[in-house]
Amino acid sequence: MMTLNSKVIGLIAGQGDLPPQIIDRCQAQGDQIVAIAFENQTPPETVSSIPHIWLKLGAVDALLTYLRSQNVTHIVMAGGIKRPSLSELSLDWTGTKLLAKMGLMSLGDDGVLTAIIKYLEEKGFTVIGADELLDDLLMPQKCLTTVQPSETEMNDIQIARQVLSKLGEADIGQALVIQQGLILGVEAIEGTENLINRVQSYRREGGKPILVKMAKPQQNLKADLPTIGLQTVEQCINNKFAGIAVEAGKTQILKQDEAVALANKEKIFIFGF
Repeated sequence: MMTLNSKVIGLIAGQGDLPPQIIDRCQAQGDQIVAIAFENQTPPETVSSIPHIWLKLGAVDALLTYLRSQNVTHIVMAGGIKRPSLSELSLDWTGTKLLAKMGLMSLGDDGVLTAIIKYLEEKGFTVIGADELLDDLLMPQKCLTTVQPSETEMNDIQIARQVLSKLGEADIGQALVIQQGLILGVEAIEGTENLINRVQSYRREGGKPILVKMAKPQQNLKADLPTIGLQTVEQCINNKFAGIAVEAGKTQILKQDEAVALANKEKIFIFGF
């Protein structure tokens, strides 16, 4: 776990459980932290306990001004952000120049994140990954549950890894659902939760489906790691999945103790490959 001492952390906060976890850990350690929250994106309760500012996604000048006014030295991006259309960005002049310079709208999600990180680093900030603040965040390379994948399920996981590796090269999805060698669905813009719901009508009789997630080859791990958590486990249980397999060292597992306890109770596996 990273100790930042007198450094000031600027949290670029999206949705989900990760931003509150980072805030709680920083407060417990006495680290200074402020947040940048985005209108129609960040839940208000996420940032209510710390100094923060509300901005539109395209307000780059205001973002930089706030970071400097708070003496921020390190930036961490955490939580999901729904990618807006160009008309929703409300770009200021600096944002417009950045978009034109880097061709952001022609890039995939990973290219956009990499370009933004590069820009912030050029402005003198150190961008860190959430895992540098939360030492228990990343999935280990093992099965966390008492139930383990069967030989057939391990074969499905291997097929899924090969497929996701190829899809990732094209900046498509981080997840898929597989059952008995058949790909029931691939994650697109809808996200993992909707993927799990969508594939229910495609499942076959027999063995249960498996959710598999892994990072794309070009993915910027400082800003956008694949993520599972308690809600993922609950949804897989409700939809009668056999388990969840994710890439070790490159996947965030939120509320790990609770997620594993629930998986053990309901007899599904959580496996890190």
